[in-house]
Parts: sequence; structure tokens; C-alpha cells
Amino acid sequence: MPVVIRGKPYVTVAERLRAAHADAVAPKGIASVSTHLTTAGDYVVIRAEVVFDDGRRFAGHAEVTRGDGSGAQGACPVETAETSAVGRALAMAGWWGSPEGGIAGAEEVQGAESRSRLRVVRPSGR
Repeated sequence: MPVVIRGKPYVTVAERLRAAHADAVAPKGIASVSTHLTTAGDYVVIRAEVVFDDGRRFAGHAEVTRGDGSGAQGACPVETAETSAVGRALAMAGWWGSPEGGIAGAEEVQGAESRSRLRVVRPSGR
């Protein structure tokens, strides 16, 4: 079931995975999902690749900054980035999960909104 954020429906990555595993429309069935972690300073970058039974491959990327954010991203930045990367790979394959479609999954949008609320704007010249 889509999560409505600012009036627009987003689906979770779990919903995209279930649909992609079961759907009869190509690309059909997931043969494998793999992820690769890279770090650069405080940044954690995950590359996910989803391979379908028909051989097509789709990739997605996501990054987080260690120690940035609260909730799931603050507690589990690698897992959060991995979920977002898998969701983006599925979206690249066409598994948007809602008629309006979109690349970002519900988890990714909720995380971005949470981070934007935490940012403190400092006056210039100080």
C-alpha cells in the first residue's frame, strides 16, 4: 500500500520487491539482488544491482553520511542506504509501484524529509 507524502503516493522497497518477484510482465522474476558498499570519508555509498530471470540488469545507488540524521538512518546508515539503492534499482527496471511512479521509494523520501528538518541554517558572515 502506498505511503502518501505531501499528497503524492510512494511505495516501499518491500512492495517493489514483492511485485517484481511475482509479476508476469517482463522483466519477470528476480534472479538475484547484490549490493556493494564503498566509503569515502564519512560517506557510505551503496550500489545495488537487480538481475531478472530474463537476464536484464538494473542498478541503483544511494549514499548516507555516517553520524547524520536520526531514526533508522542515524542508527543504521548502511542498511538505510542499501534499502534505498535496491529500491532505486527496481524503479530503474520499471517497478514504481504506483500509477504516478517515481524513482524514490517511500523510505528514501521520508529519510530526506527527516534530514531536512534537522538541518540548522546558520546566518552568513559568522
